[in-house]
Amino acid sequence: MNKNNLALTIDRRDGKSDITFALRRLIIAGWVGRDKKAVQEHIDELGKLGVPAPTRTPTYMNLTAGIASTTDNMDVVGADSSGEVECVVFKDNDQLFIGVGSDHTDREFEKYGIPASKQMCPKIMAPVIWDYKEVKDHIDQIFLRSWITRDGERMHYQEGTLGTNVSIEDLMSGIPINDGLPLDNYCMFCGTFPAISGLVYGERFDFEMEDPVLNRKISHGYSVRVLPQYL
Repeated sequence: MNKNNLALTIDRRDGKSDITFALRRLIIAGWVGRDKKAVQEHIDELGKLGVPAPTRTPTYMNLTAGIASTTDNMDVVGADSSGEVECVVFKDNDQLFIGVGSDHTDREFEKYGIPASKQMCPKIMAPVIWDYKEVKDHIDQIFLRSWITRDGERMHYQEGTLGTNVSIEDLMSGIPINDGLPLDNYCMFCGTFPAISGLVYGERFDFEMEDPVLNRKISHGYSVRVLPQYL
């Protein structure tokens, strides 16, 4: 399997250190809400838009490790794409870290194939991560937020706490096995929240993760350029 070396900074309470994370597997978890009734309502809502329903929840989608990036810009081939703020867990052999990223997705192609619609867009994450041991005892209190900029106007797009979704440890224990894919040196996007006012497409996406107990944040963002096509 291909490897993607990511330059990351671990921000611990006693200081910062730089690492190179040798990413061997990229997983996107979906339909992770703890409220199963709300999850089903969202599945039904997307079904009306032509998005196929999953056969199980949570879902686990394996994508090419090479599309994970800490860049601040991306190119896409279609105008109908948008980001989703998500907690990202990094497993480095026996060490765990968490960060924040965006599961940017081509919404038009999502009607035809969800994994393919996600593979079409880079998976951008902040270059700063936290040691999971430092947040484990208050993980449900951590906030995720996002903003989207459309035609120059910045709007609040998503907000929620990790306590709304299935726990990171439960998601990790649910990763399917016996498929030959590695169970170490992976990162997993751990699910998102509904958009406050529905799906919006724009030229920029910003996101953050806030720890209200240790009083710290990780913030990142990226611009989106739609490439012209001449067919």
